[in-house]
Amino acid sequence: MRQALASVVSNEQIAEGVYVVRLDEPNQARAVQPGQFVHVRCSTGSDPLLRRPLSVLRTGASPVNRLPAAHYEVLYDVVGRGTEILSRVRPGDLADVLGPLGNPFRIERATRHLLLVGGGVGIVPLVALAEEAIAHDVSVTLLCGFRSASKVFPPDRLPAEVEYLVATDDGSVGQHGLVTSLAQDQLGWADQICACGPVPMLKSLARMDRPSRIPVHIAMEERMGCAMGVCLGCVVPTRRGPRRVCRDGPVFALDEMGWT
Repeated sequence: MRQALASVVSNEQIAEGVYVVRLDEPNQARAVQPGQFVHVRCSTGSDPLLRRPLSVLRTGASPVNRLPAAHYEVLYDVVGRGTEILSRVRPGDLADVLGPLGNPFRIERATRHLLLVGGGVGIVPLVALAEEAIAHDVSVTLLCGFRSASKVFPPDRLPAEVEYLVATDDGSVGQHGLVTSLAQDQLGWADQICACGPVPMLKSLARMDRPSRIPVHIAMEERMGCAMGVCLGCVVPTRRGPRRVCRDGPVFALDEMGWT
């Protein structure tokens, strides 16, 4: 973990209210792994007081994208004051960033077919994971659900080797309905599943019939105060008792959650 002033390289809108900010900070770029996040201060003052936890989308450490080695990207949806302030940063500005934080995804040694399931901005850590998998000759199918076509993550920001299937709540693009309706048809193909998104989506995934041999890991999305395990603001119940998303996660084994 490192606190640093990262230089803003770009801050680009890629969908309705959705931005990708690229940061130049070589130590963080080298250290971050898929599934980890950074804690970003959105203001130089005290309003808002708390940092915002943002998952890392891509990093220059990946051999399958063209980011410079010192750069990494985070994606955020403008949903409140903090992210609205962040949407106004410009190239050359400095961002106070703490990270990388949390435990990452791990691709199992035996995995040859990786199924990724995301909901909304839950796609973010899955993009970095897809890039890592492709670099290790693992086949990847990425399923993601969005509210509408205006919120869809652009397919040209994914490696060409990734099969990308979309569902939308209103049917404006892809399959009409929930992303979990796409997942059911893919369970027999996969030998590992990783997912990130709203809790109802993750619970639905937990209740699907799937071969017991398939390991499933999820990245949890929770509001955070300190992101260092002290404030206990991101605690979730599990079969192992209360767990902190920021320190014990954000990646957990799905079976650990007790949703089945």
